[in-house]
Amino acid sequence: MKKFNFKNTIRKIHLWIALSSGLIIFIVCITGCIYAFQKEIRLAAYPYYTVKNTAENLQKKPLNNILTIYKEQSDNDVLRIYDFTETDRSTILLSKKEGGYYFSYINPYTGKLLKEKNLNSDFFIIVLYIHQNLLLGQLGAQIIGWSVMLFIISLITGLILWFPKNSKVFKTKKGRKSKFSIKTNAKKQKVVFDSHNVLGFYGASILLILAITGVAWSFTWVDDALYTLVTFESKKEKEKISIDSTKFLKTSLINAKNQLNKNQKNRNLFIYYLPQHDTIPLKITAYPNDDSYGSSDHYYIHPNTGDLIKSKLDKEKNAGEKLHSLYYDIHTGSILGISGKILVFLAGLIGASLPVTGTMLWLHSRKKKRKKRVIIPKKTILKNDTIPMKTKIISLWMLIIFGYIFHHIYGLATVFFNQTVFIDGSTGETPFWAHQWRILMEGTAFLFALLTIQLSKKWFKITSLIWGIIVAIFNCYHVIEEIIGHPDELSKILVLLLTAIASVLLVVNLNEWRKTTFIKQ
Repeated sequence: MKKFNFKNTIRKIHLWIALSSGLIIFIVCITGCIYAFQKEIRLAAYPYYTVKNTAENLQKKPLNNILTIYKEQSDNDVLRIYDFTETDRSTILLSKKEGGYYFSYINPYTGKLLKEKNLNSDFFIIVLYIHQNLLLGQLGAQIIGWSVMLFIISLITGLILWFPKNSKVFKTKKGRKSKFSIKTNAKKQKVVFDSHNVLGFYGASILLILAITGVAWSFTWVDDALYTLVTFESKKEKEKISIDSTKFLKTSLINAKNQLNKNQKNRNLFIYYLPQHDTIPLKITAYPNDDSYGSSDHYYIHPNTGDLIKSKLDKEKNAGEKLHSLYYDIHTGSILGISGKILVFLAGLIGASLPVTGTMLWLHSRKKKRKKRVIIPKKTILKNDTIPMKTKIISLWMLIIFGYIFHHIYGLATVFFNQTVFIDGSTGETPFWAHQWRILMEGTAFLFALLTIQLSKKWFKITSLIWGIIVAIFNCYHVIEEIIGHPDELSKILVLLLTAIASVLLVVNLNEWRKTTFIKQ
């Protein structure tokens, strides 16, 4: 019996997980680096971000006047107002027109429209969307989220591999140098190895923090888990604040702003969320600036009178709420100012380099193995024995597809028991994201089943294995999510559990198939 080798197992996990998520992680890290200094670049490069107040006694116009003057220059509907206390910052309006969103930059002293920019044409907004969802909406957000989850596992396994078998290595200068520095005058392959190994060690801790705060935005269960971790209690649903039906009056902004300015300290940005329905109050959130959102105060204002209905100050937040509000500051490094941003930028560059150097090392190792390959293969299966192997793989793909179909059917079970399944904002048609999910999970499974009939190439076996691992991780997570969220849905849990088991068996068989070499009789 072959002896279990812990490090070798970790190495394989590290390799296959890294290869399956490497391209996405490269994109995420590069876009993160570009976005890190977006505020500084915008202030320096975009003249409409700032204004010059030539007259010392010139006062900023009231927000209601700014809205009135803006409507004379544009027919967009205003959704939010970004009001800065700094004297040189322009007021920003988030507006909407024919399904498109715009940032409208206003001179707060004159009300003049300086620039109206479609968000879809703004460079940094595009970079942000790529970073968050690959420009694929909800589907892309899930792909990013799962890839980052795999990246977390890759970082942890990488750290395990970094630690030497013998701690005596750290006691000598040569040993420490081999672990903490890159030998730049060595051969190319040694430089690549050191770059992956050493830079990975230096960047791992920061990248783990960035990755965890990132997936907390993608998955609510991660956010809930972090909340529970710091508060030791489950997250409570936010109380919805509603009012009697009343019209929003622009003049209410004057009273609201006067009330907030009396007690505000270290608050340079006020975002006004204008009510889009008659039963919704005016919401105002106060932040230190437009690059620091960790410390925030929230106010709910009567849209007709401007009187305060309710407030949630930063000092009133518990540990879980405080951590949630700090996600952006931690993720961008702004929590430590410009030095934090530099740190995150450098960590992002390291994160982007890891898939590149890792792939280079993998390709080099494959090249070396091909040169040393012996005539007798590791495992040989005769041609007439290939059908059972392929049949098992195709059958497991089909079982997974049936599992997804039954899952969708059980999801509609409440209809049969006269319970409402209406979703706010639904149109009676299946949303596009649902089609995307079904094509991604069911369509690709069916495609791999079909291609398995015809293909036995090495590249196809590896591709099938990588996708099989992703599907297995997703299905196992789905079972856990359902058990925690809906423990009473026993039949649904059973279907998901069987689908997850089929996924794990598929990975085992795909791995066996990957190792086989077929010969003719």
